Amino acid sequence: MPAALSWAPPTPIFYETDVAASTPVRAPHAISTRPPQSISAAPESFLDLTREQVIEIALQDSRILRELGGRIVDAPAATITAYDLALQRSDPFYGPEAALAEFDSVLSSSLTSANNDRVFNNAVLGGGAQELTQDALSLKSGVSRRLMNGAVVSLDRQLDYDSNNRSANLFPSAWESQVQVGIRQPLLQGAGKTFNSIAGPNAQPGFYFSNGIVIAQMNSQISELDFEKGLQDYISEVEETYWGLQMAYKLYEGERRASQAAEKTWKAVAAKAAMRLGGAEADKEAEARADFLGAEYRTLLALNGTNRLPGVHDSERRLRYLIGLPATDGHLIRPCEPVSTAPIVFDWSAMLAGAINHRTDLRKQSVRIGQEELRLIAAENFLLPQLDLIGRYRLRGFGDDLTGAGPRFASASDDLFSFDHQEWEFGVEMKVVAGRRQAHAAVQHAKLQIERERSILVEQQRYVAHELSQAIAKVEVLQAGIRISGRRQQAAYERLNAVQAQYDIGKTDIHRLLNAQEDAIEAERQAIETTTDYAIALKDVAVANGTLLREHGVILR
Repeated sequence: MPAALSWAPPTPIFYETDVAASTPVRAPHAISTRPPQSISAAPESFLDLTREQVIEIALQDSRILRELGGRIVDAPAATITAYDLALQRSDPFYGPEAALAEFDSVLSSSLTSANNDRVFNNAVLGGGAQELTQDALSLKSGVSRRLMNGAVVSLDRQLDYDSNNRSANLFPSAWESQVQVGIRQPLLQGAGKTFNSIAGPNAQPGFYFSNGIVIAQMNSQISELDFEKGLQDYISEVEETYWGLQMAYKLYEGERRASQAAEKTWKAVAAKAAMRLGGAEADKEAEARADFLGAEYRTLLALNGTNRLPGVHDSERRLRYLIGLPATDGHLIRPCEPVSTAPIVFDWSAMLAGAINHRTDLRKQSVRIGQEELRLIAAENFLLPQLDLIGRYRLRGFGDDLTGAGPRFASASDDLFSFDHQEWEFGVEMKVVAGRRQAHAAVQHAKLQIERERSILVEQQRYVAHELSQAIAKVEVLQAGIRISGRRQQAAYERLNAVQAQYDIGKTDIHRLLNAQEDAIEAERQAIETTTDYAIALKDVAVANGTLLREHGVILR
């Protein structure tokens, strides 16, 4: 008998959902060069694992939520990975950082120089010079920022140098310096923190408002819920495959014992036939031999599987793929957790309330409804006229030199800080679209979208209630099935023992014995399948209730 290995994972299981983009790519360590397990090669050892240990292995380094069926090859874009949430958050167009970037400060600067040499037909047009020669320099710098309430504030600094041959100049060359502060504050349309956090700046009616920080953050919540749903489906498939492998082992053991019993019966009949005893005619020996060979073939299939029913090796390879282990490593995974057949009584009201609160489908739809309600608020803002308050303050300085000392206008910097040249501008701008047909259509569209999403949520809740009801009912049916199949198995083996005793003393024929053996095998097979279905049904209740991750101690962070 091969040795059994043990595995002891820590608890609880923390699963990282936000993987940094700089995570190094590892070599494919889960690819094995060993040949597949076959009927001619015994395993080096068994790896005895419980459900929690299998799930721990699956989540240790699972950047891909695997699925059976080869979807990763046929449709790689549809595969759920641990990178999806980080990709959504780092989206440079619709992610939260992109939305916040609309409110970042913008720095600008420019430096230009020019040399002009122009001839004017009229000296007046040339500012007193028939032939104008000019050297000019302009330095501009500034910072602007959009505030969350919709206002745009700016601070600009400009330096200009001009040297020319105009005869009316106060100085042959001069510097001009100015500092300007400006603000544009929306008062109606586009005003307020609520609108700008929903729609973002530069929004227009009818658009989806995905650049608002609140909408972007809710999109991240939806992505996280999508990943949580994918993770739950992944763990559900891992657990179902685990129980399927355990059933395969039990069916194989049952078929192996049946094959041994059939071989023993056939050899007994063959021995009687060799001695030409009654009840061991050629047809009865052939019947016993055919029954033994059939049992041998079923044992072979139970070990290796068929296209319709996976055996031990097929089920073990499926589980290995799901949890990220090499296809072969010399060991066979063997489930060691017994199926609990204890009856369970569910509190329907508590279960239904828990499903409504915990199901990721319903939580995701609730977020979508919240998004549409916020979009309606933003859409209604566009019904208001555009009325903006505008203000500018400018401080100027002029001088023969940029810096220095002397009388007035000797230094442009000194003249600037003398505050002798102050300018200001104040006003309002208004714009109204006649009819506002696009804005009204956007409001109507948003209201209809809310009603649609709310109707979907109601129908989803109804479906969840039906799904949970069906899952609980299936558990109750299988509880009764476990009792019935257990009694049937007991009766079948009691009958087999009685018929075997009668056959041994020659009071019955081989037909009844073989029939009793087949009935006992079928009863055992039914009991195994029923207990496995019961374990899977309990898992399905946790899935329908939305508590599968919590029951396995998986914590998203």
